[in-house]
Amino acid sequence: MKTPLNRLAESTIRWLEEVEPGLELAGWLMAYSDVRMSGYDRIVVLRAHQRMASHYAAQVLRDMAEVSAAFVAEDGVNIQSADEYAAAEIRAALRLTRRSADAELSFALDLQRRLPQVFESLDSGNIDVRRAKVFDRYTVDLPIATARTIVEAVLPDAPNLTTGQLAARLERLRMEVQPDEAQQRYEHAVSERRVVMEPTPSGTANLYAFDLPPDRASALMKRLNRAARSLRSDGDERSMDQLRADVFLDLCTGGTAESPSEGSVDISVDLETLLALNDDPGELA
Repeated sequence: MKTPLNRLAESTIRWLEEVEPGLELAGWLMAYSDVRMSGYDRIVVLRAHQRMASHYAAQVLRDMAEVSAAFVAEDGVNIQSADEYAAAEIRAALRLTRRSADAELSFALDLQRRLPQVFESLDSGNIDVRRAKVFDRYTVDLPIATARTIVEAVLPDAPNLTTGQLAARLERLRMEVQPDEAQQRYEHAVSERRVVMEPTPSGTANLYAFDLPPDRASALMKRLNRAARSLRSDGDERSMDQLRADVFLDLCTGGTAESPSEGSVDISVDLETLLALNDDPGELA
């Protein structure tokens, strides 16, 4: 049996991959914190830290769920009220906004009550919080038995999938298991389509379009790409991203970057700036 000193003396720390998250792994990571090592060994340490981070995240989520359970056990309140009380306590304890506390507690309760397999995988360091949230998001509206069946089918591969690949796998299974419900979800989502504008700290604005029909969104993107490539081939020196953005604005406003549309825009500017006595920024409505 190898002692800690033997371990520290080894030329490689690949064996660290086999240590489960917990006190032992935490101790080894502390021992290696100031040790010079190769890039490969540093990756091994990085992965070990990620497993520990997942393990600790699971403990935080478990504690959140236990706060709610304590209200039920100690005060005899119903589950809905207990969850509300727990969210308020968590919000105060962690200095969270109401929305963040509600979201974090909801996620914690989902893993404890609905998806225990996902919680166990997070606790053991096999997946991280990002992947756990993908499982939660793509099964939240499914019956518990169906959700757990889908999770069991995908969970073994989850550590080797990106979050995008994981989401695609789950969505495909959702549609296979409940094709009628999938169509209803799609139709409901499209009925919620919307466009939102928000300012940025740099003084520009972002425009978001949500829940568009994918065929029309794809057709629009292809049109933007064709127009941008055409302009570049004619010698335009703007980047492809700039060209796509400018073509998009042209299509929406009926103008061009050189000749903008004459549609009115409300801008609030103080009187001193209008009189050129000051240089304060204006504000879009």
